[in-house]
Amino acid sequence: MFDNLLSQLRANPRLRWGIALIVGIFWLYGVLVLREQVQEQTQQYRSASLALARLQAQRAQADWPARLAPAKVMAVQLESKLWQAPTAGLAQAAFQDWINLNIVKAGVANPQISVTLVEDAVPSSASGSTSNNAASSNPDNAIAPTPSDLWKIKAKINIDLGLMSVNDLINKIESDDKKIVVSTFSTRTEPLPRAELELLAYFQKPGTTAASKANVNTKPSGSSASGAPVVANLPALPPLPPPSALPQPPAPKPPAPF
Repeated sequence: MFDNLLSQLRANPRLRWGIALIVGIFWLYGVLVLREQVQEQTQQYRSASLALARLQAQRAQADWPARLAPAKVMAVQLESKLWQAPTAGLAQAAFQDWINLNIVKAGVANPQISVTLVEDAVPSSASGSTSNNAASSNPDNAIAPTPSDLWKIKAKINIDLGLMSVNDLINKIESDDKKIVVSTFSTRTEPLPRAELELLAYFQKPGTTAASKANVNTKPSGSSASGAPVVANLPALPPLPPPSALPQPPAPKPPAPF
């Protein structure tokens, strides 16, 4: 069979040219694949070089220990605006109790309240709020995904539309010490004038506060006698080799002519 193939190759020049063309196509394809791999590796090297340069520049800054104490104070101040509850069920109960109490204080009539735990928030672009506790009532302003150390409790409130009572309820939400977000607010006049609010409250899970994390180790091994953190003298990171020093794939050999 092999001898028959050789005899056909010797006798048929078109067959020889066809085989040579097929081999040449595979050779050209291999060259293109290797070139793409080299370009991809070069791009990865450049990205790693930029990341390393940024890390080395940040490591050279000497004011990181001085920023630690103000950052902890700010973290505690921000966490003080979060609700606290040992379990998700108690978080729902506490938020509903707060709503019931303030609805009575505001004189709201015929309230319909439902409180639920939001398991997974829809990822979307977060929008800022100029108010302390109330966010914009535009439903297009979506809320960012919930962090893993928080419970997100949602309350839907349907009440009679009374101007004074609704304004009083909004003022109580805005002036409360804890963070409450008004995610939606809508009104209708038919068949009866009603207002509907959707409130969001964020409860911090137990053991996730900045104070509790700081008290896990009262005096770490890398701290001084006064309790201030000590930055260890880390060894210098070795520079990456230049692209020319990276191993290059061997150039493929062209097919031998028949």
